[in-house]
Amino acid sequence: MSKELIDGFILFKKYYDLLLWIYPVTRKFPNKEKYVLGEKIQTIALNVLENIIMIASNKEREKALIKADIELEKLRILIRLSNDLKLLDLRRYEYASKKIIEIGKILGGIIKSPIVKGQGIHQ
Repeated sequence: MSKELIDGFILFKKYYDLLLWIYPVTRKFPNKEKYVLGEKIQTIALNVLENIIMIASNKEREKALIKADIELEKLRILIRLSNDLKLLDLRRYEYASKKIIEIGKILGGIIKSPIVKGQGIHQ
């Protein structure tokens, strides 16, 4: 099994676990924030997932990597905003931040790997 395939699977698994955490947490936001900030976080979180899935595609890999990286940064900022607005307690904020940093490192490693240069996961 190639390193890119393993990294891609680890990235998907770790991100999917974060996504499973995000949904119930944002559903507990106060109504006013649930339907604005909560839904925005959920939408961006799904965008990241879509781009992680696209990374396995040979045609759109580089574009998907860049988009996933940008969307992950948006997610990081919205999670921070949620903490600053007291919608997340410190424990939840720290958990999400650590996971996002970990996922970002894996994503960064894939961006720097030969996968971007057309030596794909499935080749």
